[in-house]
Amino acid sequence: MQHTEADPIGVHAAALALYSAAINGKVLQPDGRPVVVWTALAGRSMVGRKGFALSTAERVLSDAIGGWLVLRRQGGISSGPALVQTLWETEQDSLTSEGGLDGRTVIVDEEWPTTLLLAKRCPKYSGVLRTSWDGKRISNVTKKDGKRVEITVETPALGFHAHIQPALWAKYITATEAQGGSYNRILPVMVKGSKRLRRRDYKTANPLDEIQVSGSLRLAYEWACKETRRMTLSDASADRYDDIRIGYEEELEELPEDVSCYIERSGEQVMRVACVLTAAERKTEITIKALNAAKSFVDFSIASVKQLISQSNVVRSRTVEPLDSKIRGKLEMYGGEMTSTQLYRALSSRYTAAQILNTAEDMADVEVVEQRQKRPGANPMIFKLIPVLPEPVQEPEPVKAAPPRKRATARKATAPAKKEAAPRKAPAKKAATPVKRAAEVALPAPRKAAARAPRKRAGS
Repeated sequence: MQHTEADPIGVHAAALALYSAAINGKVLQPDGRPVVVWTALAGRSMVGRKGFALSTAERVLSDAIGGWLVLRRQGGISSGPALVQTLWETEQDSLTSEGGLDGRTVIVDEEWPTTLLLAKRCPKYSGVLRTSWDGKRISNVTKKDGKRVEITVETPALGFHAHIQPALWAKYITATEAQGGSYNRILPVMVKGSKRLRRRDYKTANPLDEIQVSGSLRLAYEWACKETRRMTLSDASADRYDDIRIGYEEELEELPEDVSCYIERSGEQVMRVACVLTAAERKTEITIKALNAAKSFVDFSIASVKQLISQSNVVRSRTVEPLDSKIRGKLEMYGGEMTSTQLYRALSSRYTAAQILNTAEDMADVEVVEQRQKRPGANPMIFKLIPVLPEPVQEPEPVKAAPPRKRATARKATAPAKKEAAPRKAPAKKAATPVKRAAEVALPAPRKAAARAPRKRAGS
């Protein structure tokens, strides 16, 4: 797939849906049921490359069923009566053709969430869709000229392929509807782009134009349309299919109902895909190889369902942005200054003027100024975003011995009694020192007086 950015599994899913719709009614399962395969690509916008997958599949199938797709492709249909009417009109238009009655139609809905939203208004839509997948009779009653008119399609031949974003899966496809069987007939496939192509490396503007289409699918399509083909199972392939079906049933027993409701028809889905793969080889006997290939695709779809459900069950708490943050954001967006009217409108009128004013007045970085005007009337209020002074640098945390010293200093500053106690102790220590020194200096005096006394006596 060097000519496309699409996911290979997505291309395979789209090709199965389109090609099975083209041979719907022409090729039947061993039990006579239709072989049509309905698929839905689930991927993020741009990243999933859902459109690339569909375009690639259309290019691959262009030689085989390109003309049929142009005539029988329909857009999103969102009501049961409209779906019945579309299939009935297709049958009526085919009555004049050489092949006779032919109601084969394929719905390609690249905006499936929009259709699902509209379909919720029609209680008949899900029922008609389920019955069409089964190939059973659908009808709709209308009134024309005051008379009751019933439109009936005995054997609907409807194909289906859609695109949806994973985030919208949980919003529009609920477990309640799935438990009714509306969505276990569709095989969802998670897709992601495979590569990024450089257009300058290709001779044409569209790299898909360089795909060399094989004529094998065209021959297979002509073979299928030549007469009605009913698929068969050999003894070995029948045993293999029974093992596959039993394995799915055992898995369903272990899964919760909100998950199992999406994959309850996995056994029949394997059979349908295997029939399409077998018909593409112009054979009627389903081989074990075809069954294993079909099971691989269905298993991938089951894994995709579980991934979609797990994403749906994740509770995402909605963070409500506070009003002060919104005011600050709008002021930054509009240059830091707005009138009350401008700010009120910018906030989508979700808050009253009083709420905005009270919140802004409590904000440290917003200044509310009343602009005085000479003309009569109320003065407009101006909201200005002002720079906030940097917070003072906090001193580093002191060591463990530091807190007691700081508390002692603080106590001395607030308690004058302790200040007076300190000087009382200091003079006492200073007074003791001079007294000691005076005693030491006075000792030599008596010695000098004793030496002078004998001299006085000798003179006399």
